[in-house]
Amino acid sequence: MGFSPEVRQKALIATARHCCVCHRYKGIKMEVHHLIQEADGGLNTFENSIPLCFDCHSDAGHYNDRHPKGTKFSIPELISARDSWYEFVKKNPLTHKLIISEHIQTTYFVLHTFEILQSIINNDFASINKYRNRTYLSSNIVSDQWSELLSLHLKDYHNNIEQTTSIELRQFNSIEEYKMHYENVELIDKSSDEFPYYEAKRKVNWTNLLSSVKPNSFLNEISKSGIDADKFCTSLLYKNGPSCAGERPEFGYTEYLSIAPVSFIFLGITNASKKQIKLNWLKCSNNPDRVKLPNFNLLPYEMVLVPIASAINLSKNLSNINNSSICLEHKGGDRAIDFSRVIDKLDFVEKNVIFFENKITPIAITYNDNESEYEIDIHEFDCNNLYSINSYWQCGSCPHLFLINKLGRQEYHRELLVFYSNKKGFDTFEVPHDTYQIIIRELEDEITFIDKLYVNNKIMVEFASLAKGEELIIDVNPLDKVKIEGSYEPFSKTDKRNNDLWYRNQIISTANKVYNGLNQG
Repeated sequence: MGFSPEVRQKALIATARHCCVCHRYKGIKMEVHHLIQEADGGLNTFENSIPLCFDCHSDAGHYNDRHPKGTKFSIPELISARDSWYEFVKKNPLTHKLIISEHIQTTYFVLHTFEILQSIINNDFASINKYRNRTYLSSNIVSDQWSELLSLHLKDYHNNIEQTTSIELRQFNSIEEYKMHYENVELIDKSSDEFPYYEAKRKVNWTNLLSSVKPNSFLNEISKSGIDADKFCTSLLYKNGPSCAGERPEFGYTEYLSIAPVSFIFLGITNASKKQIKLNWLKCSNNPDRVKLPNFNLLPYEMVLVPIASAINLSKNLSNINNSSICLEHKGGDRAIDFSRVIDKLDFVEKNVIFFENKITPIAITYNDNESEYEIDIHEFDCNNLYSINSYWQCGSCPHLFLINKLGRQEYHRELLVFYSNKKGFDTFEVPHDTYQIIIRELEDEITFIDKLYVNNKIMVEFASLAKGEELIIDVNPLDKVKIEGSYEPFSKTDKRNNDLWYRNQIISTANKVYNGLNQG
């Protein structure tokens, strides 16, 4: 005969449709189990019932005493579990716990530029709203810190178009003078994939930086991140030479402070249903208090962006994204914005990413659909499964020269044809010791035209052109004299900013890493 509808309803209400054993909310995936089976004389009463999920019901109801595996649920144990859970539900109003929600879609977003961050803080969601009916920004302790970073960066550097990642500190006549000035100087291996564009580096600390760098409002704010200065900043020595604009330096070397770019991480919560919902709370693993969410009617396919974390060394892992293959939106011009999906980035090294102390680690969302309240788990932040809102700089520079030694190891040497953007000219150099191949590589948004390339006055190459990503490899011997006649033509107007050296170091580091990695393989 089984339980009557009234008994079943009373039991399910008493447990709030949660399993009395595992305590998971199971909705319609519940069964009311007889503690004493009808075949053994058990009655169809509320006292003889216990609501269980499918899994726990299978364990409790189908245990084979003749072939025992594990430990059987006893009737007293089930009664105790049921009664204690009924009492808990009576005293604590519960939300329905959903494994998969029909209402909510969660997505992680990351961006690396101050320009887009400033737009989003000012509620300009131009790069996102094409994919959402409307986007809202939730304010919290993380967004407050972002606003402060933007304000102080603007105060010190007078623009927030890009993060200022290189600050000029002082001039030196030689590396020896630099080494005399500081104790912990380290010469840079030019074949490395970290700082091949520079000559030497040293470690720093916040106390010395804040006393020597002026203005330092922005530096002072990032010193509150909880990240050590030598993880966030590095002093780098750059060998001066003629620039693309024709300036000739007075000193042989310039010391720069390289500041790691900050990445800004959001949780996007989208109403994926056809009816309006209200977001209530964000449950976090690293915070005993819940984070309050904007409590208004979120219409279908509208999204709330929740700032959750800041990090360094995240953009390095994402810097080699092929925008042409993942770009969902692209706006042309000297600058570009895209909204990109990053999936299975195999070279991502999670241990290198360092987060600011102010961080929200969401694990669940509580919301309601104006009928019931629900809770849904959130997947952890994963760099291999996120969306990147990018603003990247289309900058024309010069072609780059790399050297290959007899062991096949590559190292960066210098730029070529520095003065000859959109006009013909020539460049010369002597092949260094222990070098048996040279590579002329185009790494940026431009075309390099090599009219003629001479080795010891003998023409080796004529009328070659290199687009971005292309290279020319030439066999040479130590002390050979090389002359190149040609020019380069940027695709867009060069935008010279404070992070020019950092940008070039990034693309050269990538070229070194890829070549040396393939050579070792």
